[in-house]
Amino acid sequence: MFYTHFYSVEIKQPIITKRIFQNKQTNNTEIMTRFILLFAVAVFTLTSCENVQDNQTAVQAMVDDASFNALYAIGNTSEDGSVTIETSSNSRVIKLHLGNTNANSFDLNGAAGHYATYTDTNGNVYTTQGTGTGSVEITDRCASCGTIAGRFDFMAVMPGIDTVYVNNGMFVDVVVGGQQTEVATDSDGTFSALIDSGSFSPVVVNAIDTGNYLLVEGQKGGSSLIVRVPITAAAGDYNLTSGGFAATMIEGLITQNANNGSITILSHNRNAKTMKATFAFEVGATTISQGVFEVRY
Repeated sequence: MFYTHFYSVEIKQPIITKRIFQNKQTNNTEIMTRFILLFAVAVFTLTSCENVQDNQTAVQAMVDDASFNALYAIGNTSEDGSVTIETSSNSRVIKLHLGNTNANSFDLNGAAGHYATYTDTNGNVYTTQGTGTGSVEITDRCASCGTIAGRFDFMAVMPGIDTVYVNNGMFVDVVVGGQQTEVATDSDGTFSALIDSGSFSPVVVNAIDTGNYLLVEGQKGGSSLIVRVPITAAAGDYNLTSGGFAATMIEGLITQNANNGSITILSHNRNAKTMKATFAFEVGATTISQGVFEVRY
């Protein structure tokens, strides 16, 4: 059993003022039915009688005896009100399917469209539909910004093969609808890098102030490079994998965090809300180099 303490919006709750910046070629139906969420957790207190979890992640769980920690997730909202929350960590994928988000608790046995799936590193899919069990509890919701936070546990089955247990799950600030504080098609600045020897020139650049961190994302199709910087960081050279700094590469639903890296903040004006920086990092055997961004958040 663990308890997650969410601060009120007025005090420390992250206020994400820029949710998602749709490609100008995205049609109106897609805009209505899909919200792609880039989110991160501001500092919150998380205690557990079984284990201490990383308070800088936005999705956490234990899968059997292995930890599952993800910085980002995708929230899909359909016209019928059903919601799918998708997140990945080290090539493992968790999906929570909710028939609606009107209630505060949901039984994940498949009834009323509520169920969960887990995909392992070999692509095997386990589901709570049928003989599986589980639950989701909504612990916090923001009606004006359209986000929810909650806890989850489930037992998912690959019929006739194996069973997986997902415990102590939590998620925060997943966009599921409601009034958006800002929707735009313009990017928040410029962003470029090399992925191995290939040029990465994002179609969309997002810069999001979560209250404790600045998240800078370059997005093109289903691929993203994301750099996280403490909002108080001044100009200087920093390790990109410690002290609140982080970097991530996303390909579809596969999220990989940087093994090592560095960032040089060339300028950061907190009054004008601008930052310019260069960066480089490695993800597994992939090298991201010559990274540079200049954004307004």
